[in-house]
Amino acid sequence: MVLPTPDPPRLLLTVPDLCEQYRHHALTIRNVSAGHVDQQLTYVKRLLDFLGLPRTAVSLRDVLNEEAITAFLIDYAPRYGPESRRQMHVAVRTFLRFAYEERLMPLDLSAFVPTVRKRAMGHIPRALAGSCIAALESSIDRSCPAGRRDAAVICLLSTYGVRGIQIRRLCLEHVDWENGCIHFPAAKGGHPVKQHLTSKAGNRLADYIVDGRPQSPYREVFLTLATATPLPDARVLWRMIDQRLRAARISVPKNVSRGTNGFRHAFATRMTGKVPFKDVADMLGHRSPSSTLVYAKVDVQTLRQAALPWPGVSA
Repeated sequence: MVLPTPDPPRLLLTVPDLCEQYRHHALTIRNVSAGHVDQQLTYVKRLLDFLGLPRTAVSLRDVLNEEAITAFLIDYAPRYGPESRRQMHVAVRTFLRFAYEERLMPLDLSAFVPTVRKRAMGHIPRALAGSCIAALESSIDRSCPAGRRDAAVICLLSTYGVRGIQIRRLCLEHVDWENGCIHFPAAKGGHPVKQHLTSKAGNRLADYIVDGRPQSPYREVFLTLATATPLPDARVLWRMIDQRLRAARISVPKNVSRGTNGFRHAFATRMTGKVPFKDVADMLGHRSPSSTLVYAKVDVQTLRQAALPWPGVSA
């Protein structure tokens, strides 16, 4: 006689406890980076907010089911772009597997979350216009520490097209003043980036480091002004850029990133067609040139030369 498997106990957890248990599971069982966990928790918290979990401890199985998952994804889809939807579906699937493995749910509901397909080379990167970047840089008042820091950040993003995480990880020893070089650490599995330190970038950095950067034992260049600690996550840079754009009343076209990606796309677009393609990949820190191929689509003049004439139409 086979005895039925008893249901796991209904564990009662608050939302902070649930998030902390998810973090511990991701770091120790799935062995993912702390930064990636923070990124996924941003999406998971949106799910938990939608479920309307009370501040008191609650059993996850009492509020999470197939209907709730479907309702959340339907509500989320029209309010966010395709990449955010894709990231959300991944995060929800991961969270549901965690809930099942940790016996917070009796069933693995991850199969109810469909995959959002992302076609390779299926989009053209939308860059922040050069006029917007110039207006943004000229709008920043550099007479205060916050202005000196933000001006240096935006100058580095515009000049070198690096990722936001490379800005946050930039340390004092990465700026080689004697040899006029700046070294950005590798990110997202790519190569580190070594570039010439331009006079403008060097002046912005020196202005901030000497007269704006608070005293701190940390080696990261860019610090929070209130606590003198490294910038904690990507949201800090996004909020800083967004606030600066709004303060300067700079209109950003739809689907153009108001964060660091808009500068990165602008840099790659500016370089494409003017320097060898391999050099563009190296400057972006891409390990594989195939990651840079998407920017070839913005080189309209070269693409026009490659296009065949339409039959029956004279050139």
